Amino acid sequence: MNAQRTVFIAAISSDIGRELALLHLQRGDHVIGTYRNADQVSALQGLEGLDLLPCDLSNPQSITNAVTSLKALDKPWDVFISAVGDLRPIGPFFESDVGPWAQSIDVNGSGQLRLLHAVYPHRRPRAVAKVAFLVGGGINGPFRNYSAYCLGKILLVKACELLHDEAADVHAVAIGTGWVDTKIHRQTLDAGKKAGANYRKTADFLASGQAGTTCSDILACMDWCFSQDRAVTGGRNISVVHDGWREGVGLAADLLADPDKYRLRRSGN
Repeated sequence: MNAQRTVFIAAISSDIGRELALLHLQRGDHVIGTYRNADQVSALQGLEGLDLLPCDLSNPQSITNAVTSLKALDKPWDVFISAVGDLRPIGPFFESDVGPWAQSIDVNGSGQLRLLHAVYPHRRPRAVAKVAFLVGGGINGPFRNYSAYCLGKILLVKACELLHDEAADVHAVAIGTGWVDTKIHRQTLDAGKKAGANYRKTADFLASGQAGTTCSDILACMDWCFSQDRAVTGGRNISVVHDGWREGVGLAADLLADPDKYRLRRSGN
């Protein structure tokens, strides 16, 4: 009988993180999730098969404390999912306070890698660790007035390729989720004119009543990525909405044949 899998979710307090956690619990997986705001995980408290760890990615000591608690649980993880994201500060670069701007890059990018680095020793031994970062916004072009968020997420996309190249025991992918109806969009609405054209785009999406990408689709895409050989999807940026992962075989063959496909590259190189 196979051992129960453990899924580590950074930002289980986010809407996507919470839904992915519930889907994994339904599968019988054990879930360990981090949160920054205890109020946002109150509905998860006491669920069987779930451990919650406070962790603020902007605070290195908080990461250290979370990893100490993780070690005490003695539950090696199999899958690491980071659902961390913060759109703020929103506005033109030269009109932004550079302190919060730089901190946003850390939370949206390097802080998540700092957490992965810290939990890496506590993965399941003698197994390939599955790592997924949720990304989006500005990967293929400018994301006006959201530069810190954009740069942090692009950092994660490149990090997946670097991890794929360096660590043979890690299968890392960046998952582009597309539009998902979550509370993060309130940050755009709160920003008003500073959000530029994205304010109206966001308001229209929320008013439409459309759910956008579902969390079950996000998980299905992730499952497909990890079901493939590491050489196929490792180090890639896969879009839930736009890529042909549902057809499976064709995309897998294309990826295996083209080491540059779905990776950051200079256009026309």
